[in-house]
Amino acid sequence: MAVKGLSIAAIFFVIASALLLLSPSPSVDASPLLSACHFDQVYQLGDSISDTGNLIRESPLGAALPFARNPYGQTFSHRKATGRCSNGLLMIDYIAQALGLPLVNSIKDTKENFEHVANFAVAGATVLSSAALARHHVRNPVTSSSLDV
Repeated sequence: MAVKGLSIAAIFFVIASALLLLSPSPSVDASPLLSACHFDQVYQLGDSISDTGNLIRESPLGAALPFARNPYGQTFSHRKATGRCSNGLLMIDYIAQALGLPLVNSIKDTKENFEHVANFAVAGATVLSSAALARHHVRNPVTSSSLDV
């Protein structure tokens, strides 16, 4: 039963990847697959693979983190670091572009407009709260952010 579910998930992933790769470049025109859905807002939750700068803005120590310096984010943001755990765009940035929306900004960047896009992802975030992790003698030295609500 688990193998069948895994096989279906693998097939879905391959088909979805092929459709995204075969769709027109987002810089030319919004992908017909995504634009047909008429999304006008994107809200992102996650960790380092989708953090657009929340970790470096979360505490005063954020400026000392490597993500606050080049090469992180430098290839697309006026050659300045953005707090992304990448030197360029993240998957969520490509999705926003394909939808014809602005890049998804860090929710902790108070200068940004969050009318259509907002990113709550924090690098190092966990699913369980810090208190739940502490009960199991696990400590997260990076952040206390979690998906625990």
